[in-house]
Amino acid sequence: MKRQKKLLYILFFALIFASCKKSDQVDLSSLQTYHHVAIPLVSAEIDVEDMLERDTGDIISTGTDGELFLAYVTPPTSINASEIVEIPDQSISISVNPATQNLPSLNNSITYGDTNVNTFTFPSGEELTSIEFSQGILTIDIVNNLSHEVVVSITIPSLVDDQGGYFSDVLTAPANNPAVTQANLTNYMFDLTKGNIGYNEMVVYLDITINGSGSPINTTDDLTFSFSMDNLEFSTILGDIKYQQFDLGSIPLEIDIFSNSESAVQFLLTNPKIEHTIQNSFGFTANMGMQSMYYEDLQGVFLGDVLYDSAAAGNLQPAPFYFPTIEQPSNQGDSVTSIITMDATNSTINELINSTPKSIISNPVVVVNADSTITNNNFISSSSKISVSTEITLPLEGYAGGWVMGDTIPFDFKVDELFSSETDIDSAVIKFSTTNGWPVEVNFTLELLDSNMNLLSSIADGELVLQSATLDANGKVIEDSEQKVTLLGCDESCVDNLNQTKFVILLVTAGTSDFDNQQSVKIYSDYKLQLSMALLISGRMF
Repeated sequence: MKRQKKLLYILFFALIFASCKKSDQVDLSSLQTYHHVAIPLVSAEIDVEDMLERDTGDIISTGTDGELFLAYVTPPTSINASEIVEIPDQSISISVNPATQNLPSLNNSITYGDTNVNTFTFPSGEELTSIEFSQGILTIDIVNNLSHEVVVSITIPSLVDDQGGYFSDVLTAPANNPAVTQANLTNYMFDLTKGNIGYNEMVVYLDITINGSGSPINTTDDLTFSFSMDNLEFSTILGDIKYQQFDLGSIPLEIDIFSNSESAVQFLLTNPKIEHTIQNSFGFTANMGMQSMYYEDLQGVFLGDVLYDSAAAGNLQPAPFYFPTIEQPSNQGDSVTSIITMDATNSTINELINSTPKSIISNPVVVVNADSTITNNNFISSSSKISVSTEITLPLEGYAGGWVMGDTIPFDFKVDELFSSETDIDSAVIKFSTTNGWPVEVNFTLELLDSNMNLLSSIADGELVLQSATLDANGKVIEDSEQKVTLLGCDESCVDNLNQTKFVILLVTAGTSDFDNQQSVKIYSDYKLQLSMALLISGRMF
C-alpha cells in the first residue's frame, strides 16, 4: 500500500487502521460526566517520492546525489547478422564437350583437365572474400552423355577445410549414366579470392578420365557438371558489405508524467535528455539517424517536430538527421557501445516536454558503410548485431502548477461505535500539526462518499494549506517550513456523515512556490512532510 493511502488512514483516525487500539488510548467507559477528551493519533513522515509514485509508477529513480528523476526506456531494437547479409543458395553448371578435344574413337583411356572460375552474386551487391560455413550441403551431379565410362577428380581450392586442405572428391559415371555425391560444408571456409577479381569467385579444377569403349565421340556428346550449395548458414563473413540502410520502424514512447492528475497541469522540466545507447558487434562503422521524430498527444494529434543540430553548428533542423558515427569493434566477438545524447544544448526536447500526456514518435534508421566510394574491410559473425535502446531521463527539476491528484479508498468506520448509546458528543475537532520539507505548496481536501459514491461532505477544503519550505537560489530546500497547527471542526452533521461514509477521496493540490515567475526547483529523495494529529472530543460520556 502506498503512503498516500497510509496518509488517509492517518487522517481518518489512524488509531483504528494503524498504530493504536482503542484500549491503548482512552477508556471512555470510565467517563461519567462532561469531558474534553484528546485522543493522540499516529505521526507520519511522507516522502515526495511516495507522493509521486501514483503518477509515475516504477519509473521514478534516485541519482547519486539523492536527486529524483523519471526514466522512460524503450525495449531494445536490434539488427541481426541475418538481416545484414543473406547467403542465398548457390548453383553453377559446367558443360564439357570432349568432341572439341579432337578425340578419336576410344579403345583406351584418355585424361585431360579443365579449370572453371564461377562468379557468385549477393542480394545487396556485397563483395565477399570469405565465408565460414556453420551449415550447408554441397551437391555435385554429373550427367554423362558419352558411350564411355567417365572418372572425374574434382578439386575446389575455394573450399578449405579446418585443416587447411582443399575439398576434393572422385566420381565415376558409367556410360550414358549420371553420378552424384554430397558433402557437408560445416566447418568449411569459402575462400572467394582464388579467381581473377579477388572476391565472389569460386574456382573448380576437373581432371577427367574417359575410359574408351570403342564407340566414337559425337559432337553432341557432352558432360555436364552441376554444383549446388543449399541450406547455407555462416559463422563468419569477411568482405565489403557495401552501403546499406535499415529502417527500424516507428517506435512510440509515452511520457505520462502527471497523467493521473485530476486537473490540467502546467509544468516545465528544465533539464531533460534523451540517450540512445547503441551496441555494435559488427565489423563496420555505422550511422544512426532519425527518418522522423516528433511529438503527439495520446489522441494522435501532431504537436511538433523534435529539432536536432546534427552538425553541432547551432543549426537546429527537423528529421531526417543523423548522429555521430557508431564505431566498430577491433576484434571479432567484441562489442562497442556508443551513447548519443539529445539535450537542451543540441535539440529542442526541453521546449517540448512541457505538457502532458504525450508520446515521442521516432523512426530510427541505421546506415552501414556510409562512404560507398571506398572498399570496406568488414567482418560479420553470426552472433553480431546492432542493438538500439532509447531512454528519456527527466530530472525532477523545473516548475509546475495545478497538479491535483486524487485517490479513492474504501472506508468503513462509525464514530458511534467508539461510545455507548447514551453518549452525547457535542463536537469533534481534528488537530493537524504539520511541517513542510517539500519545495512545493500543498493543499489537502478530503471528500466523504456514501455507498453509491455520492458526496456527503468535504473536510479541510482550502483550510489545510502548507507553505513551501525555504529554498536557496538553486531551488533546493535549505530549511523546512515553520510548524503549522490547524484545527478542523467536525460537528454533529460531520459525525453523521462519517457514520455513512463508505469511500474517502484524498485530493492533493500541489505547485511550486513561485510558479508564476517560473522559479525552478529541484526534488530530492530526502524531502519530507511531517504530519501529526490528535482527535479532540467534547461531550457527556457514559
